[in-house]
Amino acid sequence: MTTTTTTTLINQRRRPAQERSKNRCDAILNAAKVLIGEKGSAQLKIKEIAAQADVTPASIYQYFPSKNAIILALAQYTFDNAFDALEINLPKAESLERACLILQEMIETHYQIYLNDPAMLDIWVSISADKSLQDLDLEDSRRQADLIFSYIKVFFNELEWNKLYQVSFLLSHLVGAAIKMALQISGNEGRGLMDSFKGLLNPASIQSMLLAQHSVNEGSMAK
Repeated sequence: MTTTTTTTLINQRRRPAQERSKNRCDAILNAAKVLIGEKGSAQLKIKEIAAQADVTPASIYQYFPSKNAIILALAQYTFDNAFDALEINLPKAESLERACLILQEMIETHYQIYLNDPAMLDIWVSISADKSLQDLDLEDSRRQADLIFSYIKVFFNELEWNKLYQVSFLLSHLVGAAIKMALQISGNEGRGLMDSFKGLLNPASIQSMLLAQHSVNEGSMAK
């Protein structure tokens, strides 16, 4: 499934305008999350979601065209929360050092969400296995990178901006891989891996990545 199809799938779900409809939509998502935590997303069934949410299966299809659309909505909700937190806090950064600390805090918050919520961890595993969910993950990484770049570029020479955006995009996407690896290993080792990854987000490391990329580009041009 293409990125366009993924976006269409998300947009296909009915956007409730009235409070009653919003409550029903939230009830459906909450019910699905409970069932995913109990059985896993692979065993999720519309009839069981309807029973858990105290609605009819037909009413679920008014908001979500498929089970996959429900999983997409739950994943999108988590992505949006992380994005909103960045959008609120990054503008407060008066230096690159402070911006890096904000990003480290965001990663820790994201890690704790998945560490303490089996349903969200299962949804993330689904993201790895489903092409449409992978597209959503990539879309979100680009959206995060756009936001990060827009606020940290002022701390760099304009000549470095193209390379800086690439580094922002790469790091945004690697956050998910690092958290997933830490969760799979768990315990003190998982905690240590998470701390090591967060430690990469510092001014010196970012500058080093920019310099390394510059050297690679110069080497390619010399051939």
